Amino acid sequence: MRLRIGAIAAMSAALVTGAAQAEMSMKTVDQCLTEAFDAQTNPNSCVDLAHAECGGMPEDMHAASALCFTKTQEVWNAAIAEQMEGIRARGDDQLSAIAGIETKYDVLSALLQCDRMEELNRLTDQSAELVARQKAGCVSTASGLAYVRLNWRARSLQ
Repeated sequence: MRLRIGAIAAMSAALVTGAAQAEMSMKTVDQCLTEAFDAQTNPNSCVDLAHAECGGMPEDMHAASALCFTKTQEVWNAAIAEQMEGIRARGDDQLSAIAGIETKYDVLSALLQCDRMEELNRLTDQSAELVARQKAGCVSTASGLAYVRLNWRARSLQ
């Protein structure tokens, strides 16, 4: 019983740490994006950087990893909303509408691929926990890549 309580406490600490680092990672992501923009290199690796902790969790921590990805996705979504507010603040309604449409369909098309991957993985002998971890990672990546594209477009307008 004590071992189980200790394991739960350790997992809870890991989850809190993961969630806190997910929020802090936006500064790192934005710095990464600035460097990629200035160098005119592929910015998608910035998403991998933000997901490193969630994806690097051990195999026996699928639930914790999935939760970490879910928390990171929430951070991405908040960053997308903030970026959209910045675009709207510029006062160009058509530009805002275009950015909103592009971002919406960037996310939706990626989410369809996440659903496809999940359905295919359920046909394999992978555990339900691993499939959930992979789906959470995919969904978070969808939001992360949408943020990168929106950020990249916004930087191009400046």
